Amino acid sequence: MTALVEAVLVRDPDGPTHVWVFVDGAPVEAAESCVDAGAGWDWEDWCEHRDEMLAGASPAARELLLEVLDGPPGGVYVEGREDRPWLDSEP
Repeated sequence: MTALVEAVLVRDPDGPTHVWVFVDGAPVEAAESCVDAGAGWDWEDWCEHRDEMLAGASPAARELLLEVLDGPPGGVYVEGREDRPWLDSEP
């Protein structure tokens, strides 16, 4: 059986992103993991955000997040990174 999954995202470039998810038209709770390393991040804040996303993710989502976070889009704009690896060497 195939389920229809719909996601509605409202992104404020200067504020939070809101996410609503529907499965077969019924709303379900959704956990948001927003990987957007654009301008405005400093390295310490980015690492805190990254670690919070990874800590709250299911095993399947964590696997995908680890892949995406190892060179996130917009990463050139994160200030203070100084060529440090995107992910810590420890899981």
